[in-house]
Amino acid sequence: MTGKDALEAIYRLAAKEFGKEEHDAQVVELLGQYLELHPKHVFSSRHRHAWTLFGDALLGIGRAREAFPILMTAFEKAPEQSRGHVASSIARLLEEYVSPRQAKKWHKAATDYCGRHEGWPWVFRGANFAVLGEFRKAIACYERAIEVDRACDKDEAWLNMGYCYRALREYENALLCFEQALSLEPCNKPAKTALHALNDLAATLSGLESAAASEPGREAVTESL
Repeated sequence: MTGKDALEAIYRLAAKEFGKEEHDAQVVELLGQYLELHPKHVFSSRHRHAWTLFGDALLGIGRAREAFPILMTAFEKAPEQSRGHVASSIARLLEEYVSPRQAKKWHKAATDYCGRHEGWPWVFRGANFAVLGEFRKAIACYERAIEVDRACDKDEAWLNMGYCYRALREYENALLCFEQALSLEPCNKPAKTALHALNDLAATLSGLESAAASEPGREAVTESL
C-alpha cells in the first residue's frame, strides 16, 4: 500500500465513523494522523473536508480549545458551498464555551452562506437571538427557516417561535405556534407541554383579572381617578 493509499484508507474510515455515537475520539485519532501525514502543499476536497470533520469531532469530545483553530482553518480551506456548515460549528462552539454574543457573527455567516437553501442555520441563529433576549429577531429567523424547504424540522421552528412569543407575552400568537408545531409533529412532547402550560397560564391570568375586578372599593377608586 502506498502512502497515498494509506491516507485514503484513514480518511475513509474516519468519515465512516464520524457521526456514530461515542466515536468522536476515534475520529480525532484517525484524522489527527491524517492531517499530520498529509502533504501540506496538496489540496483536495477530502483534505479540506478532513479539517471540518476533525474540528467537529474535537468539539464532540469537549476539546473546544483545540477545536477552535482547527475549525477556523477548515473555514478558510472550505469551498464556498461548505462554509455555512463550518461557520455554524464555530458559532455553536463559541456559544457553548465563550459567549452567545461572540457567536452572533458566525451564526450570521452560516445563514449568509447557506441560508437561501437550508432552513437549519436560521433555527440556530434564531436560538442565538433568543438567548440574547432579542426575541423579534429570533422570530424573524424562525419564519425564514419555515419558508425554506430543505433541511429544517419545521415543528421545531414553530415551537421555538412560540417560546419567543410567550416571552413577549403575546399569548395568542404563542398558542398558534404551539398548535402548528403539533399539527406537523403530533408526538412533539415539548409542544404539548408548552400548549398545556399556556392554557393553564391563560386560565390563571383570567382568574386574576376576575378577582381584581370584583375587589370591594375597586370601582370607587377607579371612578375617583
